[in-house]
Order: sequence, then C-alpha cells, then structure tokens
Amino acid sequence: MRLILVFLLAVFAVFVSQPAFSGTAATIDELVAPYDSSKCGECHEDIHKDWAGSWHGKSIVDPRVLRTFKTFILSGLDKSKAARKDLKDVCLGCHAPQIRDASDELVVKISDMIITAVDEKNEAKREAVKKELAKLNINCIACHNLYAVPDGNPQPKTIYGTGKAQDTSPHKDELGFNSVKSEYFKSSKFCGKCHGCELPSNECPTIYSSYEEHYLKHGGKETCQGCHMKEASHKFPGIYEKDFAKDAVEIKISASPTEYVYHLENRIVPGLVMNIQLTSHSGHGIPHG
Repeated sequence: MRLILVFLLAVFAVFVSQPAFSGTAATIDELVAPYDSSKCGECHEDIHKDWAGSWHGKSIVDPRVLRTFKTFILSGLDKSKAARKDLKDVCLGCHAPQIRDASDELVVKISDMIITAVDEKNEAKREAVKKELAKLNINCIACHNLYAVPDGNPQPKTIYGTGKAQDTSPHKDELGFNSVKSEYFKSSKFCGKCHGCELPSNECPTIYSSYEEHYLKHGGKETCQGCHMKEASHKFPGIYEKDFAKDAVEIKISASPTEYVYHLENRIVPGLVMNIQLTSHSGHGIPHG
C-alpha cells in the first residue's frame, strides 16, 4: 500500500500542473474567490443550472466522493510516509482545481473537514461542514481556463471555448476576460486530463485508458463529449442516470421453466433456465469511474 501511494504521489505531482502563485490561500473563501463563476450564470443561465446539478458541480460533496476520500486519508495517507497535505496533488487537483492556490495548512484543514463530513455524529455540524466544502467544485473557470489548454498553462483572464473568439465579447466587457476559440474542447483528451492517467492501463486503469484501449483501438469514433455533452449539455450524465445508462447497455433475457431432482431430499424442485445477453454500446468499460 505504501509503495503504491508513494508512486501515485510522484505521478500526480508531475501530472497536475502548478500555477505561478500557488500555496497562499489560507481559507476556503479566499481560495475560491478568484475562480468564482457565479456571474457566468447571468448570461449562460441554462448551462449554469445544468452544471450546478451535475456531478462536476458537487465533485467534493457527493457522498461517494466523501467516503472514498475519507478512506484514502485514513488508510492511505495516514498510514504511509505521505501527509494529509499531499491530498492536494493526488485527489483534489481534479476534484477541486482551485486547490492549486491553497496553503498546506488549508489542505490539511480540508482533509479534516472531509472526515468530519462523513463521521460526525451531530447532523448540524456535519451539514455545516458539507456546505463549506461544497464551495469547492469543478466549475466554469476550472474547465474553461485552468485545464483548457493541452500544456496546462492557460493565459490569465481568458475564457477558452468552442465559440467565436472576439476580444469585444461580453466576457471582455463584463468580466475583463478575453475569449479564445479552442478545438481542444472537442477532443476527448481534454476530458482525459482528469479522467485519465499518463501511465498504461495495466499500471493505472482509468475510464480514459479504457476508452482509448478498448474503444478507439477497435474502431470507435465517438468522443467523450459526443455522449456526455450532447447538444452542449452541461449535465454530464453518467452511469447513475438510468435514462442515460439504458442507452449504454442492452440487456436481453430469456427464460424457460424446468425442474430438477434435489437429490439430498429426493424431491423435484421447479426452476428456470435463463439466458442473459449483455451488449455494451459504451465507449469504455462499465461500470467504471
């Protein structure tokens, strides 16, 4: 376990690019302020509403994420040569991109809050901590600036997207941001920044490596965005949405009655002979995450 943890830390330290002014924010409010995307919703109301209800919008406080983080902190970080501040480079870099500006002390505090959000017996205290942690998420600025270019070094005060690039756009007039058109947003490699790993799947299996090795290499043509962002939707549906999942997996079941002799008691028992066929139409392994 310790060797695996040290290896992961080394990989992610390289994989997650570091900004020029990292390690200064002492509180969550101070940390998220430069990346506030609330004004985006004033013009992109429907998109912002979809995002707010998506898994990206609750990338820290989703119950599965909180429980997984808690296990990793207590059974991984605390029982190795690593420290809780290292959560910044292993998990939070993708689940809360703003973390790049957090001080080590704040990362430790956030780690403590995650455990409180899961284990605290007092419901009021538990919910108060979750509300604070909910300020951390994968928001508009995270995708359209922080992770918007292949080399991980976006221009400051710049919004990247698939639309027209024009300095006189509302982004410039209202927010002081330039707009840059980027074909990178149409590439699955954009999603692979967080949903993938730079190592081969036998060493670091991810949903993106499954997509590359078991879908693209067998002739698949669809992109991540083609399935998870149809018509530019920012709901990012996944396997936990039933209407979305039913298009990914086709199930055919046939059954016929039969009977068999239960020899221990010398009696005939009714039964069924079932034939179940599963066909995946997904671009990656299912289930995955």
